Amino acid sequence: MFDFLYNDISYVGLFFVCFLSSTLLPLASEAFVVVFVKLDFNIYYILFVSSFANTLGSMTTYALAYFGKSKILEKYFNSSLKKMKNIDANFNRFGFLYAFLTFLPLIGDIFALGLGLAKYSPLKTGCFIALGKISRYVCVIIMTGFI
Repeated sequence: MFDFLYNDISYVGLFFVCFLSSTLLPLASEAFVVVFVKLDFNIYYILFVSSFANTLGSMTTYALAYFGKSKILEKYFNSSLKKMKNIDANFNRFGFLYAFLTFLPLIGDIFALGLGLAKYSPLKTGCFIALGKISRYVCVIIMTGFI
């Protein structure tokens, strides 16, 4: 009877942890993925749920910067607008790499914010963020087998 609750609700919990950990909250989603693998949950479901949630969280950070840039900068950082042009050019030139590297702890959130501020293509951003997140969780799941 409780098997249903254990299996299905657990993936919802994993989703929320992975989503929140890819926003500006410092959570270690990798630890939860390792625990789920060790508890013999389906690794394909774990990979899908954690990658999707983590990508969605990074895209949320990206969207906040993408849609909030002009209001925030004009109100609080008017003197920094000239400096932003150099940063925007850097993010537009290497945006695919920054998007892929959003899986990195601490600086990944900054990359997602920078991509949004630079108004880098949402489609490219989403694709490369997803590739980075999937790659990370594939590595975590594979390495869990060796622990």
